[in-house]
Amino acid sequence: MWIKLFILFPVFVFSSAFAEDKPLRIVTEASYPPFEAFDEQKQLVGFDIELAKAVCIQINRECEFYHQPFDSLLTSVAAGHYNLAISALDITEQRKQLVNFSDAYFDNMAVYITSSDQALANNAVVAVQSGSSFMRFLREQRPDILSIAYPSYQLALNDLEQTKIDAVFLDAAAAHYWLASHPNFVTQVDESYPASGLGMAVSKQDEDLLNQINHALKVLKNNGTYQTIYQSFFN
Repeated sequence: MWIKLFILFPVFVFSSAFAEDKPLRIVTEASYPPFEAFDEQKQLVGFDIELAKAVCIQINRECEFYHQPFDSLLTSVAAGHYNLAISALDITEQRKQLVNFSDAYFDNMAVYITSSDQALANNAVVAVQSGSSFMRFLREQRPDILSIAYPSYQLALNDLEQTKIDAVFLDAAAAHYWLASHPNFVTQVDESYPASGLGMAVSKQDEDLLNQINHALKVLKNNGTYQTIYQSFFN
């Protein structure tokens, strides 16, 4: 097996010595640790990345990983530019109109990162990632909040540290990862957010790949590989 890295062209290639089919083109937005990020050596790392590599082994495909902005991931898959998107993607009814989703591989929950455990005030300025389900939720369900879309959560969290905004709304797992190195901040759970799990997105034209991925996920959970990967990133 071998690995290589690309941006907009492949950022990462993972290959099985026995793979015969064309490479599986996987797209992600690598600024959301611990799900996906670039390490200090500019290598693509994270829970989603390791899980996708394990799926590649199960379906006997060479995998090419690509990095591009989050808000274009699903449209790129729907247009056939990539075979698969994995990037902590919430499974939502709106997104299902554009792409098909695998079975949920991670149970998620939405939280606000703030500097205080007091309830957010009316017109609080809350950052979300552009194109995320969190952005749509706040704009449709929380008119009392002023939501601002950022191209990445890293930029949003930087502004939170500098008190330019009041909160950041994101997955609990990503929030807790960040809080481990920023103990002066806290989280507030939004129980009204309709979390339905994270899934891998594939083109509606590729039912065969969807079935292969779902089968691979079941195998990985049954043989302990999923749990091993999970424990590498989440306590």
